[in-house]
Amino acid sequence: MKTYLAFPLAIALAVAMTGCSSRKAGDLTSAPVVPLVMNDHQASVTFRTIGGEGDHPVSYMYGYTNIGIDSAGDRVYDTAYFKRIPAYLKRMAGGTDSISKLVEADKTLYVEGQVKAKQFTFNGIPMPTPFDKEQPVAQQFTPQAKKNYVVETVIADTWVTSVYEVSTTGERKAVGAPAKDAAAK
Repeated sequence: MKTYLAFPLAIALAVAMTGCSSRKAGDLTSAPVVPLVMNDHQASVTFRTIGGEGDHPVSYMYGYTNIGIDSAGDRVYDTAYFKRIPAYLKRMAGGTDSISKLVEADKTLYVEGQVKAKQFTFNGIPMPTPFDKEQPVAQQFTPQAKKNYVVETVIADTWVTSVYEVSTTGERKAVGAPAKDAAAK
């Protein structure tokens, strides 16, 4: 390689790597929650992702104590990103902008989001980087009958999953707490 090309190439590579690591989330506002129809023993839970565009879809899991954990469904992308992509690409790639589930009331519910991170590879070998992030901490809460909840993962400089109770007027109140066994994972 010519020496006069090495320096500009190194500068360009350094700028590209730092630019990728400091990417901020775009619009961190969320759309209103549309609850499912529930009975006296159920609550509605909506899973969604904010920020991250198409780079970091989240796979959600939920479950109860002593029963196990199940997948909530397809990968969840940022709503603003999902609205911009064409329908044929949505069908090919899969995924959605939110998932709503009915859950049992008065039982402790564990929710977890696994963010799909793009891994840096060098000649096909996965390489750890200083820009790797920790997965969001699993949350637990006890849903109450006929209430609406939203589980949101915000993709920004860090990845954070939060649980909110949503009133009929759209007001949100934080209800989730880190899961007791999250440190063991």
